[in-house]
Amino acid sequence: MKIIVGHRNPDFDCFASCVAARKIYPDYTIVLSGTPQQNLAQYLGIYEEKYPFITEKDLIDQSVESMIVVDTASKERLGTQIQAIVENVSDILVFDHHPDIKEISIKGEKRLESVGATITMLLEEIRKRNINIDSIDATLFAIAIYEDTGNLLYTTTTVRDIDAIKYLMQKGANLIEVSDFIKYDLNYDQKLIFESLLSNLETIQIDGVTVSISIAETDKFVGGLNAVTSKLWYLEGTETLICIVRTGKKISVIGRTSSNDVDIGSMIAELGGGGHRKAASCTLNTADVLEVKRIILETLKKYLNKGLRAKDIMSFPVRVAYAEMTIGEVNKIMERTGHNGLPIIEGNKLVGIVTKKAVDKAMNHGLHNAPIKSIMSSKLIVVTPETPLNKIRQIMVENDIGRIPVVEHGILVGIITRTDVMRSSFSDAVTRPMRKAIHETVQMAFVDVRDLLITNLPKKIIDLLKQLGQYGDELNLPVYIVGGFVRDLLMGNPNYDMDIVVERDGLAFADYAAEELKAKLVKYEKFLTASIFIKNGFRIDIATARTEYYQAPTELPQVEVSTIKKDLYRRDFTINAMAIKLNSKDFGTLIDFFGAKKDLENKLIRCLHTLSFIEDPTRILRAVRFETRFGFKIELQTTQLMLQAVQQGYLEKVTGQRLRQEFEKILEEKDPVAALKRLSDFEILKHMFPGVFYTATMEEKLKSLFSFLTWAEEFFGKINKFYCVMFVFLEYHGDTALDQIKERYGLASKFIDELKIVRKMIVPLSKIVSMRLNFSDIYKVTQGFSPEAYCYLASYLDIDSQGYLKQYLEKSRQTKIKVNGHFLTKNFGINPGRIVGAMLEKVYCAKLDGMITDDQEEEFVKRLLNESISSKALEQ
Repeated sequence: MKIIVGHRNPDFDCFASCVAARKIYPDYTIVLSGTPQQNLAQYLGIYEEKYPFITEKDLIDQSVESMIVVDTASKERLGTQIQAIVENVSDILVFDHHPDIKEISIKGEKRLESVGATITMLLEEIRKRNINIDSIDATLFAIAIYEDTGNLLYTTTTVRDIDAIKYLMQKGANLIEVSDFIKYDLNYDQKLIFESLLSNLETIQIDGVTVSISIAETDKFVGGLNAVTSKLWYLEGTETLICIVRTGKKISVIGRTSSNDVDIGSMIAELGGGGHRKAASCTLNTADVLEVKRIILETLKKYLNKGLRAKDIMSFPVRVAYAEMTIGEVNKIMERTGHNGLPIIEGNKLVGIVTKKAVDKAMNHGLHNAPIKSIMSSKLIVVTPETPLNKIRQIMVENDIGRIPVVEHGILVGIITRTDVMRSSFSDAVTRPMRKAIHETVQMAFVDVRDLLITNLPKKIIDLLKQLGQYGDELNLPVYIVGGFVRDLLMGNPNYDMDIVVERDGLAFADYAAEELKAKLVKYEKFLTASIFIKNGFRIDIATARTEYYQAPTELPQVEVSTIKKDLYRRDFTINAMAIKLNSKDFGTLIDFFGAKKDLENKLIRCLHTLSFIEDPTRILRAVRFETRFGFKIELQTTQLMLQAVQQGYLEKVTGQRLRQEFEKILEEKDPVAALKRLSDFEILKHMFPGVFYTATMEEKLKSLFSFLTWAEEFFGKINKFYCVMFVFLEYHGDTALDQIKERYGLASKFIDELKIVRKMIVPLSKIVSMRLNFSDIYKVTQGFSPEAYCYLASYLDIDSQGYLKQYLEKSRQTKIKVNGHFLTKNFGINPGRIVGAMLEKVYCAKLDGMITDDQEEEFVKRLLNESISSKALEQ
């Protein structure tokens, strides 16, 4: 190993120097000894995951080849185990700002310089090497300098320290955060003011927001009142503190807050002062402290607002593990997803949390097959979606926990990690994961729709849903109906497709339900799904609540057991991501995590997260299909994400089979032409079918085609609509392009061959029909046409001409001839061959054109023979 160490019981300068050293030497590991100073321990309660480290205990049986020591040059100040390691390491580099101490007992290369803080030296090296730091780094380093230099007042402070602070301010150091963790030493007069403020402190409620306010008075000038206020604020741990201090004939007002509900800066600015949202001050030319207090309390009301809550910063949906899983299984989930902790669910209840550290230790001890609940922490501290951010920070620090579950109505709806808390203060330094939800401000909804179910559904469906819920009760499994059923119920559209989702074990539920219903069961264990077929032909599809992860964009997803929220989150659009609980206690409760009900009301198609179309580009076609089916609009950001995915070529990465399946569903919609036009608007057509250009002429052909298709489906019985559209799309494509599309979408060779023939004759053939020439003329050109080719012909015809084509097709089907080849050879002595076929065709055409009847066929044949004999005689 290569390690970075500091002195025992590290303070901010020691820890910050370790962090800075690791930025310079990224292949080294930070090792802490002893117990961090109290304010550093509180800091690590929030930022531990930003700055990972190990402890001395983790070095047991480890070999160390290289070491960096910071903030001390004395071996005696190191941890006991590290002292032993130092003796056996030859490659040691020391950074310390105490060059005058006598106990320089660590061997190796030393950089000992007279500056106020060790971090100053390391920052200079970082700047020299152009190593980037973010605002969280800058704040940590600033805390270290301010603390070790007594807010730049100690005599050990140098210009280099001040220059370092300037650099850190430029990098976004947060002074409010600095003040949260700095210890202040007050002089005598300041201590008197402090004691007076402490004695007069009172806490009041203003519009539901807790504010502490205090008054102190003295006849002489006292400086450093900001430091006094900050120390009181820190000591009392109050969210918002306002101090009113009279010094002589002037009054100073100093405010501090950690609450996002209070805008101290704007309130003070109205009084003529300045500062920031969370820290500000002003001086007033008056000596009436009570009047100033009244003005402040009145003014403050205007600057209270609802700040960040748990629901605003939580991560969701929540990846969970189940109590019956093994440590090895949970370890695989953590390694693949990068999660450092997972909530543990047992019997639909949150029973604990397990961290990656605990899993790693168990794996190192060979406990792969032990149950995860054997190492989980059952110390459960949860918050609701409405818990304020500052309360969450306090909980993390006081309980030394890095993740807090968010629970509403007994359902795990989110989790807050240290990263989420950091992001709320340092958005520039902590970016959100790419898989970002695009509906984060949406209010979660739990709505009782029992009456809607009873009103809109047949009694037998209601009874069946209640039965399924009861089966869930008996197995202690949460059961939900999801998807299109729920969407259409809210829209008032009949839809009895039953998609049931069961948390934890859908297959066990399917076994039980099938037995109780005396129904046939088909299971698909690989996908954790099953289908139940009831005797009356009714089908119930059952799935285990699952999440899907994509090993690469556009690939089919891998499946894992999950919760109902994550199951809904993997779906395509919000309107399809609702569930209704069926268990008896909560029967009829609509669960809407993503604002789907509101999107339905606003007629919007909205995807669930920003990677939706990259993970599964077929959702692009689905969005268009739902938009045109329901008369909705695709939401703006969803539109932008669709366009980006199309332009970046993600459709080309999907198999042709999957794209064709989605495209064929669009052709089955009520207004497929409108949907095809929207596909063109998104440039989807030209990416799916290179060389296809959607024009006004093509649109007219498609309208004519689909107006004919309804009749054609009844007449022919079966029509391949995809081939019908392909006739129009591909009529101008060359052989190479046709071969490529044939290969991609599995087009039949027979279709390609027919397309090449029919497209050459389509214009003259359409004129034959439009000019109402004889049916026999149409027959001679179109005999052998597939039903799809006739539909293609119809795309070139107006309504009246389509009517004539329909008459022809009906007449051609009705027209039968009695004479046949055997009749001709037997009665007229004609040898079998082409002459017989030609003779029969003439009979058929004459009958098709109404020139002869059934009784006139034989006479017509004789006439044809006589004409043939006469013609031969003339030739001779």
